[in-house]
Amino acid sequence: MERGAEAASAGWKLELEYDGTQLREAQPVQLCEAALREAGWDDEAAGDAALLVAELWHNALEHGVLGLDSGVKERSGGFSAYYVQREKALASLAEGRVRISLVRERARRGDRLVVRVEDSGPGFVRAPLPRRGNLRKGGRGLLLVESLCEQLEFEGCGNVARAVLTWRGEQALASGGGNSRQ
Repeated sequence: MERGAEAASAGWKLELEYDGTQLREAQPVQLCEAALREAGWDDEAAGDAALLVAELWHNALEHGVLGLDSGVKERSGGFSAYYVQREKALASLAEGRVRISLVRERARRGDRLVVRVEDSGPGFVRAPLPRRGNLRKGGRGLLLVESLCEQLEFEGCGNVARAVLTWRGEQALASGGGNSRQ
């Protein structure tokens, strides 16, 4: 794993990269949340950002690197079958890569956290997300991500997710008072 934090007058950057067998034991969500808290983000802001990272990380690992199909979850006993497949695939994993980048940017409308997650998988063609009344057992994580962030895009062949979380002024910082998300 490679970790680097770069301080700049406009913000900071945290990068994590996991290759091959490192993916079996990786815990990037906890590292990202700890970094945000260390940077002074309050509980709500750090929690929302960590949830966003968690969803994008799991999508990259499970669907991008491991090639798992969420359609399995639709069958009776599907969740159990999905996680058995996940554990088997992780145990035999020798290749693959996931990169996570968090960049805090200063903007006129407030602080922005740009989260970028890239995997070495083949990517995907994004279908329209289901709406609340018609939820399947797969795809709900992206709905959650969209509800947390201002912007969600997929780049490359679909193997790069980029999400932007915006906070007004210094409100994400513990010393700055309230927690209104934009």
